[in-house]
Amino acid sequence: MAKIRPPFTWFGRYTAWLSGGSLLVVAAMFRLWRLDTLPPGLYAGEAKIGSEALRLALHGQLPALTSSNDYSALWVWLQALSIKLLGHTPLALRLWPAILGIAAVMVTWLWAKTWFGARIGWLAAFLMAVTPWTVTLSRNAESTALIMLLVPLTFWVATWTYHRQNLLWHLLLAATLTLDLLAGPLGWLLTATTIGIGTVMLFQRHELFKFTRARLVGLGALVIGLGLTAWSFATSLAALAKLPGALGLGAKTSFFATLLMFNLHGDENFRHNFGAEPLLNAFVGLMFVAGVLVTISRLGERRYQILGIGFVALLLPAALSTIGAPNAARAVGAMPVIFVLAAIGISYMLELWYATFPINSAARTTGQSVMLLLLILTLFQGYAQYFRAWANSAETYAAYDEPAVAAAKYIRDEQKPAKPRFFVGSADEIVISQYLDDGTSFTTLEPKGIAGLPLLQSGREFIITAGTRDEAVKNLSLKFPGGKLKPHLSPFSQNEIYYTYEAAQ
Repeated sequence: MAKIRPPFTWFGRYTAWLSGGSLLVVAAMFRLWRLDTLPPGLYAGEAKIGSEALRLALHGQLPALTSSNDYSALWVWLQALSIKLLGHTPLALRLWPAILGIAAVMVTWLWAKTWFGARIGWLAAFLMAVTPWTVTLSRNAESTALIMLLVPLTFWVATWTYHRQNLLWHLLLAATLTLDLLAGPLGWLLTATTIGIGTVMLFQRHELFKFTRARLVGLGALVIGLGLTAWSFATSLAALAKLPGALGLGAKTSFFATLLMFNLHGDENFRHNFGAEPLLNAFVGLMFVAGVLVTISRLGERRYQILGIGFVALLLPAALSTIGAPNAARAVGAMPVIFVLAAIGISYMLELWYATFPINSAARTTGQSVMLLLLILTLFQGYAQYFRAWANSAETYAAYDEPAVAAAKYIRDEQKPAKPRFFVGSADEIVISQYLDDGTSFTTLEPKGIAGLPLLQSGREFIITAGTRDEAVKNLSLKFPGGKLKPHLSPFSQNEIYYTYEAAQ
């Protein structure tokens, strides 16, 4: 069967640099462009991580493992560094996800290239770079970007450690597994999967108990990582006891919904996906199915065995969770594997086409041109879905709590004489306002807290989010009658999103 060359092979010895560089440019464009304004706000989950990182950055208060920080001490440490450099803004929280998302594309290229060759490596990384599912989670302040990088990185480093068996690679593997352990439950699952596969492979080679100097040093380094993890666990026992509930583990499962989300009905959470759209477009989804079938047919080869095990194991968090099922964020561990499977499917279809026309160069060129056209359309579809459809959807603004962010921005930016100020919102909206506060003097309270305010102070201003307006205005009218209520409109939808209430003097 004729061998198919990857794109850009006509550039000769510069092929690898140009193909890798093109992936880097595309990935960076999809993750960095308009990062300061898109996503268009901040939601409570991101703000909670930001608040913990802010405490670490300002006061050195080390984080415990909780559901609010995805049980990931590493993520809080990284975000604290970003906040230290950029201040407590939405952009500070989203810089690391974007950087790690770009790195994930390049490491996926290295991993897939090592296992399956340059063509599949380039295809998998390209799909990783432009698919809206990946882009959305790479611009989200939660820890999913860590996992999408650590999965291909762990598989790539483990592969070279297995084949090279030298000190450097053992140390790199120990460092990578330590990062996995500090990355939260998905990282723990990745560590267990990697160690399990490695143990079986070493046992089959009769090398499981072969303790070379390089292996012993690597194990010693890993023990340090286990110590850091144990320390994190020891300081978070109460939160860890609630872990099954936080992950949504229960008697029910969502295997069927999880399998359907790639091609038929996706995540309905606008923080993860656009309006129940499948996570893969029609072309990529079909190639993913083809890749799964090819993998099943080639399970006699070890690389396909490991790929299949990785797919099933890393999809378990989404399949076993009943929270928001199907949940695209919980499936992030399987994301790099899914794109490798889709790349295998594309490569296989090209191989079939080339086998059908082994001599006819025009037909061979036509087949490759069709695939390239479909990839270009995939790039355009990814851009249109994220930067147009998703970015201009009212549900996106609601998911990122536009009212709370706009109200907090008003407090921060509006220059007025010194007066008591109060941010009135829900518990989650208060978390957002407290993270975005840059030192402006204001008090936060829920609507029911208005009744407990003293009557002595005058000239107070209340900034009220739209969701709490009715209860807040009712309480304010009773406590401070005669005040003036002024609506503030969204520049996007022109809807009323927050209000200011000037209490009578």
